[in-house]
Amino acid sequence: MFFSGNQHFRKNAGFTDTTSTDVDCVAYYGITTGTTATTYSPTESVTRWQMALFLTRAAVPAGVTLGAGTDDGTFTDPSGKPAEIITAIMQIKELRITIGKTATTVAPDDRLSREEMALFINRFLAKATLGPGGANDLIVDNDGLMVGAVGSASTTTNYTDIGTG
Repeated sequence: MFFSGNQHFRKNAGFTDTTSTDVDCVAYYGITTGTTATTYSPTESVTRWQMALFLTRAAVPAGVTLGAGTDDGTFTDPSGKPAEIITAIMQIKELRITIGKTATTVAPDDRLSREEMALFINRFLAKATLGPGGANDLIVDNDGLMVGAVGSASTTTNYTDIGTG
């Protein structure tokens, strides 16, 4: 079910390998196009270049302004990728969502760890307009990471296998 103003509606993305409404939602907003026209591949992992595309495609619905994404030569390893991917990588670099794996590589074909995914999403959400109060309702640290929300009950988690930084 998707929300548009006061209307609730459901639109099936047409993927044959999942019935998830969450997948339908990200497809509806153009964040994913699936791995083919009819498959989503829900059990496959995500590469760093795919995450860059997801985040840049989510920018408009989230109220994030993207830069031009001009390849400034910082990262040497996305060369040979389609222009859309290179632009997306450079746009998330411009937003400081990624700084790369090294000073000159972004490792676009590497699988994203869950920790890297959390960092990317956290940094993205710190740039997003969230809810009626917008980004000003967020507590963001000096590195641009969202660390809590004004009025939230807690900024801690119940995870025991991660640090607090």
